[in-house]
Amino acid sequence: MKYILTLIITLSVAVAGVIHPQLAEKLNTLENNEAIQVIVHMKKQADWSMISENATKAEKILYLQSLAETEQADLLNYLEGLGDKITDLNTWWIFNGLTFKATRDIIETVAAREDVDYVIDDFVITIDDVKIEKEDNGGGVRTPEWNISIVSAPQCWNDGYDGNGIIVGNMDTGVDVNHPALAGKWITGGWYDAVNGQSTPYDDHGHGTHTMGTTCGGDGNGS
Repeated sequence: MKYILTLIITLSVAVAGVIHPQLAEKLNTLENNEAIQVIVHMKKQADWSMISENATKAEKILYLQSLAETEQADLLNYLEGLGDKITDLNTWWIFNGLTFKATRDIIETVAAREDVDYVIDDFVITIDDVKIEKEDNGGGVRTPEWNISIVSAPQCWNDGYDGNGIIVGNMDTGVDVNHPALAGKWITGGWYDAVNGQSTPYDDHGHGTHTMGTTCGGDGNGS
């Protein structure tokens, strides 16, 4: 009997969703009827083996939207049925999930559903300020730094793989596209500012320009 009970509990945990530890800690500190914003990831995610390698961007988007609409329908119906107990409800097809604001009991009920993979806190990530120091190298061209050599980039260059035609993206504090090391590399339209809604690239911190420079920076010197 003990074995059967253990098996049943194990199976239940395997199919139910999970509350992220950070969110669980926060839930324990909430006052009665206090609501917080959470992100719900549905269990079924995109199976790209079902999509042709020749599928267009529009076809891939349609597949993700169709998957989200189907998989979120039951949960969405439940949440909408709770009326004003749920606020700031949004659905997201890009990762097949939802965001909403609710109390602890509702969040725990959602996390226990079999169609939910996990629930996390919709927290804000912060980054420390960067101390910018100018360096004078006498106007000469710098030799590749250690990270370039350790990933065997020079060998790739010698074999003809120089990154030409490759498009990369960067999710960070922004990018100073006018930096000498990045000048002329930005693809027009390849920019989205989710914080301030600016239509053209900028970096009000510096970290994003640094990481983009690591990814695809040229030989241009800058400060």
